[in-house]
Amino acid sequence: MINLSKQYSQVVCLNGHQRTASFTWGTSPNGFCEECGDKLISKCPKCDFPIVGNYDPSGEEIVVLGLSTKSVPKYCQNCGNPYPWTESAIKSAQDLISYSELSSDEVKDFQESIPDLLSDTPKTKLASTKFKIYAAKTGTVVAQGLRDILVDVASETVKKSIWGV
Repeated sequence: MINLSKQYSQVVCLNGHQRTASFTWGTSPNGFCEECGDKLISKCPKCDFPIVGNYDPSGEEIVVLGLSTKSVPKYCQNCGNPYPWTESAIKSAQDLISYSELSSDEVKDFQESIPDLLSDTPKTKLASTKFKIYAAKTGTVVAQGLRDILVDVASETVKKSIWGV
């Protein structure tokens, strides 16, 4: 029996807007994002491994092209590096923290904990607690800005713990 299953890759812009999760595996897209105008990619910029998309076990292309059943990942499953949109969210949050009135040690500690809010690891609960403590000290504008930056990339556990989402 011949296995005709088909794995697709995703096409995502450098800011994390998904165009499709049913793109031909191993090929590169042309064009730019309709939402933000940034370049479209279908492979990890660090290791060139395709961004895993939809999977069709039948091989009959029953996946509706353009219809996503796969969410945009934060990290490459091949090399473990963050995708550009993940890096951008981390950097933006860290930059915003530097505008707070926290002490320099608190700023550094808060900034270093941001990556641990994006996935569920043993450090996630600690990072979530630090976020609550430090965000309360930063003031409403910085705290709201951090929420706006992180709510789309934070782990589900963190979203529920910090924002009740």
